[in-house]
Amino acid sequence: MIKNIELKEISREIGANIDLIQGAGGNTSVKEDGVLWIKASGCWLSDAIEHNIFVPVDNAKVLRSIKTGDISNISIKKEQYLNDLSLRPSIETSLHALMPHKFVLHVHAVNTLSIAVLSNGMEYTERLLKNINWTWVPYVMPGIKLAMAVQLAMREGPDVIVLANHGLVVGAETAQQALSLLTLVEDKMKRNVRKTIEVDNERLLSAISKSNYRMPKYETVHAIARDGIALKVVETGVLYPDHVVFLGAGPMKILSIDEFEDGLKECIFTKNNSAIIVRDFGVVVPRDFSDNAESMLYCLASVLLRIQEGEELRYLTQEDEMELMDWDAEKYRQSIQR
Repeated sequence: MIKNIELKEISREIGANIDLIQGAGGNTSVKEDGVLWIKASGCWLSDAIEHNIFVPVDNAKVLRSIKTGDISNISIKKEQYLNDLSLRPSIETSLHALMPHKFVLHVHAVNTLSIAVLSNGMEYTERLLKNINWTWVPYVMPGIKLAMAVQLAMREGPDVIVLANHGLVVGAETAQQALSLLTLVEDKMKRNVRKTIEVDNERLLSAISKSNYRMPKYETVHAIARDGIALKVVETGVLYPDHVVFLGAGPMKILSIDEFEDGLKECIFTKNNSAIIVRDFGVVVPRDFSDNAESMLYCLASVLLRIQEGEELRYLTQEDEMELMDWDAEKYRQSIQR
């Protein structure tokens, strides 16, 4: 079991901040005596104190596996770990191994994401992160492709990496320095959040009262249905990987209140397990919607409300989405979500 209490403490701190970490997303690590302690796939950083969510891997072996082009079999160092061997190292372990820093934090921060999805995101970031040692990595499929892209970027020796359409990575020699750097970057990347109109949802509540649907956990999510820019984005496509993994590929389902009520009467949505956007009213989700998916909806709404009129976005392609849907590592993460 990991003994580094600092990693546990900062992991729980950032894991409790839904603007930085959503559900089982994001990961943290520490390197000690050649061992990389990394969050296990599917675990929640908010559980870092109460549960054993970190597993040990051989850092040098991870780096060698990147050189061979195969990171699919990164395994736990069993001689240093006597707990649950059914756990797997994070699907982004290679990213942490490539950063030379002792402590590495990878988050899906909503402010950074709202810039990382812009077509001119790199130029935008350049204006904001002056005097910070950072670099930009264009979007590639998480896994070996991302590992190789980050390996190339590490030639510049950055302390901060902005991953296009993905998130943010920071590294430092102490846990507090890493946390302070993360806080500094997010503060510099902070964007205005649009307000949305309040709506009487009595009609929507009445419609779902005896259905397989309910209201989402976070009130902010309803903004997706009431904001013109947000609606335009979600009916166009997907902006980042976790959306595909937990909310589905392609444009989201958008209906008028009449269409939604008619669909419920005809039991069209009985077996549907996705969120439905009821234009001008709100968002409804299946009653068995997972906590992971709930937090991803929150992230989506938070990102969309930071995108401004006229900004050009870089959407994931259909090929990008298919790669994610066919990825065994993500199927595993989905299978253990809560």
